[in-house]
Amino acid sequence: MATLLVGFDSAWTRTNSGALVGALLVDDGTFHDLGLPQIVDYPQAQAAILKWQAERVPMSTIIMLDQPTIVENPTGQRIVENIVGSTVSRRSGGMQPANTSREEMFGSDAPIWPFLKRFGGPANPLEPVGDTHVIETYPVLTLIALRWTLSDIRSKVRLPKYNPERRRTFLVSDWQWVCGLASSAFRERGLMGIVRWIEDAAAKTPPRKSDQDRLDSCLCLLVALFLVERKDCLMVGDGQTGYIVVPDCAELRAELVARCNQTGRPSSKWVRSFRWPTTEP
Repeated sequence: MATLLVGFDSAWTRTNSGALVGALLVDDGTFHDLGLPQIVDYPQAQAAILKWQAERVPMSTIIMLDQPTIVENPTGQRIVENIVGSTVSRRSGGMQPANTSREEMFGSDAPIWPFLKRFGGPANPLEPVGDTHVIETYPVLTLIALRWTLSDIRSKVRLPKYNPERRRTFLVSDWQWVCGLASSAFRERGLMGIVRWIEDAAAKTPPRKSDQDRLDSCLCLLVALFLVERKDCLMVGDGQTGYIVVPDCAELRAELVARCNQTGRPSSKWVRSFRWPTTEP
């Protein structure tokens, strides 16, 4: 039976759009893409996933979502953001805090909650329970985990500046850098429809913000590929206060463990390397 894999760079609010891309893992171990990355809001994303499920009848579905799926704190940061934030800022990036006072994103009427309810709620990545799994991921941390970073003039490692909406810092060369690496990753897995879209997007000078959203949906999908390939992945956080899943990386893991030690948290609880559990004997 097939497994449906979805990368969703979410819309965050009712008035915004994000991007969605899907692929199918079939019985012979090969991947098949399900069309080009598409711009969607939450209702459109839900409709697309349900359509894929109805047409392909997968045994299971993994939705890698770039938006917090567990937000219990009324103010400030989640613990996972406190752990990860220093690693991101060290590479000249920033991380938004998630809390329920941000009504449009995480208040009681935010669109994330009915979406999660429709697909069974936030999954526990360490347990294969249910036929649909919604798992939070974070493209920025994925870039760090995959070492898709660059060096600046001070020989410091930095994140690619590939968001065209930030005109003062955006670099076309960084956009092409991320596109090139992503294209290679999907080419290795035979997902040539996605490869062609990425290569076309890389040629845009400059790209639009919607192109970056679609590229980020591909990065979310890439984490799903790592999971079903049963490669080592990293879970930061926990199932009560929130977590993020990305590919594992010894250097990143060591940084996060050091951050836990610095903040008085037991690293074995908050930073865990794992492989996607299987129900097969």
